[in-house]
Amino acid sequence: MTRDTIDRRRVLTGAGVGIASAMAGCLGGGGGSDDVHFITDYYTGPWESLWEELESEFTDETDIPMNIEEGGMSGTQEGRLSQLIQAGTPPDANTSTFDQVADIWETDQLETVNDVVGSIEEVNGEINTDAFLGEGDDLYQIPHGLYVSNFQYRADVYDALGLEEPETFSDVLENAQAIDESEEFPDMRGYGLAGAPTGKSQDELLVLLASAGISGIGLRWSDPDAREELEVWWPEDTVTEVLEYAKDLSEYSPDPTDIGWSSSLSSWVQGSYGQCYHLNCWPIGVTAQQAEADDNDGLRAVAENTEVIPYPMLDGVDPDENWLSSPAPDGYHIFAGGERPGDAKEWFEWLYADSMERTVSFYETDPGRFLPTYSDVIGSDEFQNQGIFEAHPHLLEKLEYVQDEIWGSHYGSVDEANTSSPESLYMQRQWFYGEMVNRVVTDSNSVQEAYEWGYDQLEEAFSEAQDTFG
Repeated sequence: MTRDTIDRRRVLTGAGVGIASAMAGCLGGGGGSDDVHFITDYYTGPWESLWEELESEFTDETDIPMNIEEGGMSGTQEGRLSQLIQAGTPPDANTSTFDQVADIWETDQLETVNDVVGSIEEVNGEINTDAFLGEGDDLYQIPHGLYVSNFQYRADVYDALGLEEPETFSDVLENAQAIDESEEFPDMRGYGLAGAPTGKSQDELLVLLASAGISGIGLRWSDPDAREELEVWWPEDTVTEVLEYAKDLSEYSPDPTDIGWSSSLSSWVQGSYGQCYHLNCWPIGVTAQQAEADDNDGLRAVAENTEVIPYPMLDGVDPDENWLSSPAPDGYHIFAGGERPGDAKEWFEWLYADSMERTVSFYETDPGRFLPTYSDVIGSDEFQNQGIFEAHPHLLEKLEYVQDEIWGSHYGSVDEANTSSPESLYMQRQWFYGEMVNRVVTDSNSVQEAYEWGYDQLEEAFSEAQDTFG
């Protein structure tokens, strides 16, 4: 197995739980039952059905009862975790990217999962990512899949309007205007821009900044060779140009404040806009799945005509200058303070280390959302022969393209962009990045005001990170 490692410093608290605690009062429910309490955002209708089936089978075999709770996506689940931890009843496990639980890990509240991952690797192949999963030889995430950022567009719409595949931000804007003003697609907007204060807007801005040739989170190594100390680096001209691009895109978008992860998927299925930022082949998978459920040829055409390419670059910036470093692995974490962490580990080993067929069933349940994190999965007969791929070979083709070309050629171009450290994990869960976009698209701030406010937030958060981890 391969992975980056960083030295852990003990801290009292980190960013995620503290920020998310403000949301806790909105969320109900509670932990502290005799069941294994598992919170997950893998919870579409097909997931819910699969969880019910697997939960029943697992409990019958092991006498271990499960309580599987829908936790919501990024920006929501952190609040739920905060509520439970503050109440002294943390869950036994959750699903998330590592930065969502970095503060919990830093305070020794996560269990190591080396034995579980080792058993899974025997069935599914070794972990295929160098992204951060733990400290030294200790793993703290059971990885499920990788998120590769990219650009998606409707090829049929491009063809009808005579549009060229975009290479720059200006190309995206020109195509957005053409789609938005076209008579051929009167109900379609040109671009779906995420502009809610938290969630997808933050992720999209960080990728836009990386595509402009700078660090999305605003940090770089003081000495790229030594890599011992980070410094603030957020050049005003580049950040404001990116914010201006987001503001211009918003002119061709449905209300950006209504666009987040979940709504972006339903909007794509509905044909609400012709271009967007997204992850892997998630919009294709959701559309294909709905097409088969409804036996709908129109949706089959939408899925077939969804094209995936690397996100275009800021004008004048070469793709080799892209600051995308490593796709984010999403997976499972075991909480040391839960009531049944050992049984939670048994649950995940039972899920993934039984057979390739069972492992593949998880990717088939949510097609296109994830690239498998285990090296033997995507090339296996079980994965390649999924029913969804027989109906939608385009989906498999694009997933392989995302893995081999976008991840393989568009990530890791700038060596010093890998800022793996406790400070960078802390910064990735600061919500001010997304709020900058929100302020610009709602005209709450000018682009310059949003940059100045964001820069102040960046300096303040980085100072907190240094105090916490120094």
